[in-house]
Amino acid sequence: MGGLNNKSVLLLALLLQLLLGNAPVVATKEVAEAYFDGFVETTEQAGYTDWLNANFGTSYSQHSFLSTSSATGSGAAVFWTINGDEISFAVAARATGWLSFGISEAGGMLGSDVVYYETANPDELVDSYIMEARAAPLKDDCQSWNLIAKTITDDGWMILEVNRKLDTGDTQDHTIKIDAGGFVAPTRLIAAWGDTPTVSFHGTNAARNSVRLFADGSVSVKDALLTQLNSTTVGIFDVRESNYEIPGQDTTYHEVCRTAADILQEIGVTETPLTIIGAMPVISEATRAYIHHFTVYSKEECGVGTYDRSMIYAWAPGDEGWALPDNVGFPLFEVADRQAISIEIHYNNPELVQGELDSSGLRFFYINGEREQRAAILELGDPTVSLFGETISDGLTQYEFSCPSACSSAVLQQQGVTVFGEYLHMHQTGVRMTNDVIRDNEVVHTSKVDVFEFDQQGAFLVQQEPYEVKPGDAFRTSCYYRDGAEFGLSSQEEMCIAYVLYYPAQEAGGFPWMCPYGIGFPICDQQLVPSDLQNNIQALNRVFGTPSDTCAGGGSVDPTDPPTDPTANNSTTLAPTSSTAGRTTGVNTVFFTTLIGAAFLFLTVGL
Repeated sequence: MGGLNNKSVLLLALLLQLLLGNAPVVATKEVAEAYFDGFVETTEQAGYTDWLNANFGTSYSQHSFLSTSSATGSGAAVFWTINGDEISFAVAARATGWLSFGISEAGGMLGSDVVYYETANPDELVDSYIMEARAAPLKDDCQSWNLIAKTITDDGWMILEVNRKLDTGDTQDHTIKIDAGGFVAPTRLIAAWGDTPTVSFHGTNAARNSVRLFADGSVSVKDALLTQLNSTTVGIFDVRESNYEIPGQDTTYHEVCRTAADILQEIGVTETPLTIIGAMPVISEATRAYIHHFTVYSKEECGVGTYDRSMIYAWAPGDEGWALPDNVGFPLFEVADRQAISIEIHYNNPELVQGELDSSGLRFFYINGEREQRAAILELGDPTVSLFGETISDGLTQYEFSCPSACSSAVLQQQGVTVFGEYLHMHQTGVRMTNDVIRDNEVVHTSKVDVFEFDQQGAFLVQQEPYEVKPGDAFRTSCYYRDGAEFGLSSQEEMCIAYVLYYPAQEAGGFPWMCPYGIGFPICDQQLVPSDLQNNIQALNRVFGTPSDTCAGGGSVDPTDPPTDPTANNSTTLAPTSSTAGRTTGVNTVFFTTLIGAAFLFLTVGL
């Protein structure tokens, strides 16, 4: 091997800065030039660099790299610019036959809005979408994407340039939302490519990343976030692995955990409250390709598997972390049953590589004392897993939990709260989930994931702006399953929980605001209505993927692909389920009913 070229030196410098926690400016041509170094020989990059020299800074101002789940995959470079109500993308990959690019709901192929180009049809760009089937994309009724240009080079590059409206008004497209700053979820992008003249199975030629399309392109999202947190934090601590050897198997879930005593001793703090103001992922560069996602929880102690935990965060590639509003913080280690932080890491190793060592995890930024407003998490659905052991019917099934308006009236009284983040959580057989806020018998806000895919993120962070919950608002949390397992604690069993992150924190009789099912709280007692949807896809009530009668984005309705969903909308309400098994298996009902129930009774009397 010869000496390092300039681009290789630049790439090494970028990786070093990432390892040190100092992210570089991202929207530069030099960074984009280095994306494929290490994957593609410099002598084979001329087609890509020629296009880059001609277009960067004129046609496109921002860019990101979508990485594959394969340690040897080359990935795809994505460029974009926003002009008014339109967005233009360019996607570059090593391909000679076809190239696809999409906006994904959960981060994977399922539930994605995809546009693709095939050399077999050189004058056609196909606007399509993918629902649950891992098959060829379905052609949209409305063709909302426009082909700007295509570049196919002699040295093996395909570069596709397309544009569309941010909001096409098409239910088979995802609306591109403002995703900059705060706790708003980033936009999840995917790409796939191949050398056959028409779309075919991509193998390891598939890539993804989460990006902030509306962020300031002059500096990286990570750099801006780090500057914001460093300006207010007192210190940091990490919860991360230490040279964990990733198993040579396709999928691994692994937990790393630290106790409050361990963390407080490390940072030299002897008293709480300790207030978390933000967090950032710490990802080992050498093993980045293997880390599919991870979920972060607070719980009572390490080394004990338990459902009794509260979700703090769910990370997927491209997410640079979060910072709370300047006057808001999460108190940590205040109560006896939340004395540890646990991270469950999902490793993806499709090539069964052996001997890779990982030290990834999460870095927390904290202050001593408190901020003006305490953040808290309202858990809806079945957070105590009172349905433990109950078997979900085969076919499509809906479990609808309702928290009455009297609950928020009693807890909030005269003061509303601001919701700044929302995670929707099911397991392997979950296919759709919604959480409605109902005011005066009308739905005023819906958080949803139309095509849930547990393997992508574990929990789905809804891409939405903050919203207000007022006294008297009711909640309706609906989970939909296909051929469901039993309800339980493991990933192979099922759950239905909505984690609603809000401020200021609310209490009832000294206990956090909650509205669980199956515990028997006065006032805040959720009702459950399970329904057999009789394998009727339309009964899932999905918005994404439904047929479009008109094309608001300027396209025309394509009549060649008739709807494949059943037209009937029948469902059967099942008999109310008993949660006796759950209350005797793994759920300390006596504690909840006696202490927390008594607190709500006290609150009721006080009113």
